[in-house]
Amino acid sequence: METMYKLYPLILLIHVLSAIIWLGFFPVQISYIKPITSEFDWNVKQALLKNFLKVTNTLGMIGATGIVLTGIILVLLNPVYNFFEFKANHWLTTKQFVILIILFIIITRIIPLSKNLKINMMDSQKDNKIFTRNFNKLIRLLSIEKVLVFINFLLAYLHRFYF
Repeated sequence: METMYKLYPLILLIHVLSAIIWLGFFPVQISYIKPITSEFDWNVKQALLKNFLKVTNTLGMIGATGIVLTGIILVLLNPVYNFFEFKANHWLTTKQFVILIILFIIITRIIPLSKNLKINMMDSQKDNKIFTRNFNKLIRLLSIEKVLVFINFLLAYLHRFYF
């Protein structure tokens, strides 16, 4: 166990880097939206969407898995922290609830909608309204996810100063 305590700074670094990877995709996500929605050539639109979904999936998995796993390890290694403890460390309890909300949104909404967009990409050529509606839903959900991740990032960073 003592070895794990020595690894605490490294685990914390991986935790922060996971958050940066997760948040870092937000500007890329924004830069993808206009080309996908404004492209008239369906083949180009499909290629852009496939690339967008692949990058979103990869960075989301890296970020979310890194945050959750290292977060659990950090709480287990630090005797001051606990899971969902309201008496102390309100900032951490808030972060833990927010990450549960994020994971709920990802598992119940974002992943099924992404799969749906991939599967129906061929059929959507016939009905661009369905594609646009689903794509806009996905972008809205991804934006909500990123705002919640950013709130968690701010709670982690600012808790030393305000909480």
